[in-house]
Amino acid sequence: MTRTTRKKDLLEGSIVRHVIRLAAPMFIAFLFVTSYHFIDRYFVSQLGDVATAAIGMAFVIQIIIIAIGVGVGSGVNSFIARNLGAKNEAAAKSTAIHSFYLSLVIGILLAVIGLIFQKPLYRFLGAEGELLNLVVDYLTIIFFFTPISLLSVVMNNVYQGWGDTVSPMKFMLTGTILNLLLDPLLIFGYSIVPAYGIEGAAYATGIGRTFSVLYIFYKLFLRHQPVKIDFFQRFSIDRKIIRGIFQVGFPSTLSQILNSIAMGYIFWVLKPFGDAAKSAYTIVFTYEMVVFLPTIGISQAVTILTGHNFGAKLYDRVNKIFITGALTALSVMAVSAAIILLMPGFFADIFAQDIIVKDMGAHALSIVIIGTAFNSVYICGVASFLGLGLGNHYLLANILRLYLLQIPVVYVGAMFFAIDGVWWGITLSGVLSSVLLFGWHQYIYRYQIITGKIQPLK
Repeated sequence: MTRTTRKKDLLEGSIVRHVIRLAAPMFIAFLFVTSYHFIDRYFVSQLGDVATAAIGMAFVIQIIIIAIGVGVGSGVNSFIARNLGAKNEAAAKSTAIHSFYLSLVIGILLAVIGLIFQKPLYRFLGAEGELLNLVVDYLTIIFFFTPISLLSVVMNNVYQGWGDTVSPMKFMLTGTILNLLLDPLLIFGYSIVPAYGIEGAAYATGIGRTFSVLYIFYKLFLRHQPVKIDFFQRFSIDRKIIRGIFQVGFPSTLSQILNSIAMGYIFWVLKPFGDAAKSAYTIVFTYEMVVFLPTIGISQAVTILTGHNFGAKLYDRVNKIFITGALTALSVMAVSAAIILLMPGFFADIFAQDIIVKDMGAHALSIVIIGTAFNSVYICGVASFLGLGLGNHYLLANILRLYLLQIPVVYVGAMFFAIDGVWWGITLSGVLSSVLLFGWHQYIYRYQIITGKIQPLK
C-alpha cells in the first residue's frame, strides 16, 4: 500500500477498523512502556519503601518533561494530519523540520531549569532527608537526558501525523526493551559493573531513549520514511507553522503540566498521612496507567483520524470517530478495572514490602479503580479536540476536571473523611468530568463544526 493510498484510506471505510489498526501498534508500544514502569519500580522497590516513594515523587517532574514533549508532539501530529487531509504535503514536511529544532531547544532549556530548581521544589512537596536525596539523585540524571527524551516523543508524533503508528511502536520498543535489560544491571550491579541504586534506573532510562532516537534518525535520514525530509537544508522559521503547532501544542503542554501539578497536590494532601500513603498513591497511579493503556492507543487513533477527516471536511465521520473510540475504550477499560477490583491485595503486594503500604494500597485501588473506566470518554473527547486543532478546549477541559472538580473534592474529602476522602474524591471527579465532556463534545460538533464556525486550518 502506497503512502498516498494509506492517507486516502483514512478518509473512507470502516471507522472501527481504522481505530483498531492505528491503536493496536500504540497499545503494544505503551504496554511495553508500562511494563518498563512496572519492572523499573519493582527493582527500585527492592531498595526499600522510601525508594518507592522517591520514584513516585520524581515522576511528578518526569510527567512535566513528558507533558511538554507530548504537548508539542500533539501540535505536530494534529497540524500534520490536518494538512495532509487538506492535501497540503509541503506544509506537513515543513512542520516535521520545525518539530525537530523545537524539541532540541525546549529540551535543553528544560534540563537547565530542572537542575536548578529540583531540590527546592521537592522540599516544598514535603520530601526530606533520605527521600529528598533519592529524588534528587534520580532526577539529576534524568535531566541530562531531557533533550533526547523530547526528540523521541516529538518525532514519534511526526510519524503518527502521517498515519503511521507502526514505526513509533518500533522506536518505543527499542528504547523500552534496552531499558528493561539495563535496569537490574545498573541498579544492583554485576561483575565489573558497579551498583548505582536508584541512579541506575535513571541511567537505564536515558540510554534506552538515546537508542530510540538513533533508530528514528536511521528511518528519517537513511530510509526517508514517512517521507523524504532534508533537515540540513537552509532553515527559516515559518510563523504560520509555529502558530499551527502551538495552537494545539501550547494548551496541550500546559494541560499536561497541570496534570503533574495536580498529582503533586495529591502528594501534598497525603503528607499528613505519612510516607506509606505516598507509596500507596504511587501504586494507584501505576495501575491506572495499565488500565489506561488501551485507551491511550485508541485516543491516538482518534486524534489521527479526526485530523485527517476534519482536514478533508468530512464532518459526519469526525463525530463517528469520537463515539466509536469512546465506546471501544469504555468496554476495554471496564474489563481491566474489574480484574484489578477483584484482587486489589494481590496487585498492591507486587510493589509493597511493608504490610501497612500493602493494605493501604489495596484499599486505595479498590476505590479509585471504580471510576477509572469512565475516563475513557474524557480521554477520547480531548483526543478529538486535539485532532480538531482545538487546543484551548483541551486545556479548559483539563482545568474543569482537575481544578474545578478533583482538587476541591479531594481537599474537602480529606478534611471530612481523612484518607478515604482522597481516594473517593479522585473517583468522583473522574466520573463527573467524563459526563460533562461528552455533552461538551456534542455541542461543539452540532453548533460549531457542522455550521462551519470552526475551520480545519486558519
